[in-house]
Amino acid sequence: MRYWRVWLVPVVAAGGFVAIYALDANRSLFLALNQLGPATSDLLWANITVLGDSMVAFALCLALWRRRPDLLWALLFLAILGTLWVHGLKPLIDVPRPPAVLGDEVHVIGRAYKAHSFPSGHATTAFAVAGLLTLGIASRAWVAAIIALATLVALSRAVVGVHWPLDILAGAFGGWLAAVFAVRLAERTRTLGARAVIQWTLALALAACAVALVLGYPDEYPQALLFERAIGICCLGAAAARLKRAAA
Repeated sequence: MRYWRVWLVPVVAAGGFVAIYALDANRSLFLALNQLGPATSDLLWANITVLGDSMVAFALCLALWRRRPDLLWALLFLAILGTLWVHGLKPLIDVPRPPAVLGDEVHVIGRAYKAHSFPSGHATTAFAVAGLLTLGIASRAWVAAIIALATLVALSRAVVGVHWPLDILAGAFGGWLAAVFAVRLAERTRTLGARAVIQWTLALALAACAVALVLGYPDEYPQALLFERAIGICCLGAAAARLKRAAA
């Protein structure tokens, strides 16, 4: 595994965090990003930001089943570490969200959350999954595309008006490191993770996430419900096709 793949993202995220904090640019940068919503399309950003929802991300990871059992096993550790990062810090560092501080200055897409801003859960999820995939594939083109998409999803949290840039960078930092440690833990326990019962259990859990999307959960962004349902249907259809080929 190349060294730069492991540490580039967290180093950039940490550097950006320090620079924004030192320059006191958190508010001004948020307002600049938030203006992308009115300048483009609420529908566009609602559909981008749902990719950072854990339910959507887990459903998409169903594609790992029967293709990359090692990464599917690592996903379990990823979910645990990412959850600890987000829900461990939110109560400890209870930062008010932009709508609670700036009021009508904020263009909000979806629900106007007011509390528990730090770190961004969507940014954590986006970079956790991006880190998992990046550390497990060889193609530079795919690595660049995956990191670019994760960055877009993370930035969308400011565009929809619910997270500060520092929240996003903290999420990217923690999510990526969760992936690094998850991959290493999975490698040390690969024999356990390769068991059929483990793989099937994880696949069924991810399939349940896909079913939830088809049924309309989560519903934070009504503009994105059709997209979420399409993701759920495609994930379930692809998994069924793989199962059918394996049985043939």
